[in-house]
Amino acid sequence: MLAALMLVLLAGGMNGSFAVPMKRVRGWEWEHTWLAWALLGMIVIPLAAGAATIPNLAGVYRAAGLPSLVRTALYGMLWGAGTVLFGLGITRVGLALGFAIILGTSSSLGTVIPLVMLHRDRLFTADGLLLLFGVGVILAGVMACARAGLLREAAAPQRPGDGSFLIGLAICLLSGLGSCFMSVALNEATPISKAAETLGASAASSLNAVWPVLLGGGFVINAIYCASLLVRRRNAARFREAAVANVGLVVAMAVLWSGSNFVYSAGARGMGPLGLILGWPVFMAAIVLTANIWGLLTGEWRSAGRRAVTWAAGGCLLLIVGIWVVASTGSRS
Repeated sequence: MLAALMLVLLAGGMNGSFAVPMKRVRGWEWEHTWLAWALLGMIVIPLAAGAATIPNLAGVYRAAGLPSLVRTALYGMLWGAGTVLFGLGITRVGLALGFAIILGTSSSLGTVIPLVMLHRDRLFTADGLLLLFGVGVILAGVMACARAGLLREAAAPQRPGDGSFLIGLAICLLSGLGSCFMSVALNEATPISKAAETLGASAASSLNAVWPVLLGGGFVINAIYCASLLVRRRNAARFREAAVANVGLVVAMAVLWSGSNFVYSAGARGMGPLGLILGWPVFMAAIVLTANIWGLLTGEWRSAGRRAVTWAAGGCLLLIVGIWVVASTGSRS
């Protein structure tokens, strides 16, 4: 159990770090970097990992059945819309606040929606009320982070970024809504992972059969949006600028992000039957902490003022506490 928990924490650290190389990209616009990352992280690496670790991957998909594949891909497309907004959101509000607001929103909705849809009878039990309390703490953390962003913008109105913080906040909240479908998709994909285990895959690696389907759906949305920007702005030729250095940075992004999914899969599976439920808030807590450390190290809070930093620190603390309340409640279910 401890080893599985450490894997989930490692996965969170990797995921919270994946966007850092994006700050070093030169000569490319956002759509160049995001499209290249999505292609590597959502298609190339997941397919390679699935083919390498899952015996008879095509047979797994035949055994799982078309309805399961379609449902997983459709939820992946909803998650993919959230991912597009994630990329736009962090460029506007920064790594620290972007990750905190998006993941806080995703954690809240990812808890409440399944509870209301599937377990409404447990909503007003002791555990249900405690779960809702944890969600309330998370939402308070999101609001505190939003307050910190407004204070930072007021203290440093010329901070690099596209548009006002309020626009970025709206994008991040919508991203959190879309991102919560990752957890839904992983639970909907149970027939795929079970088919993988039946055909010889280990429980720890069985989700490697799920990622190509889920992330493939997400890639469709990301590719359509990025391609539309390339066409509208007529800047596809800029892929040639600083190509070697930029490709190296994008590879680092893809490896960190895709690697975090594989490490999380192994860790969550090792946490028992409820691992995908219990591991998720731990995973997000580690991401929030890591992203905020990177935010400090890369100067996102330079000249922001003490009040803004205090609100941000308090918001992140509330997020972590709320996520742990949700996790501890789930562990008793």
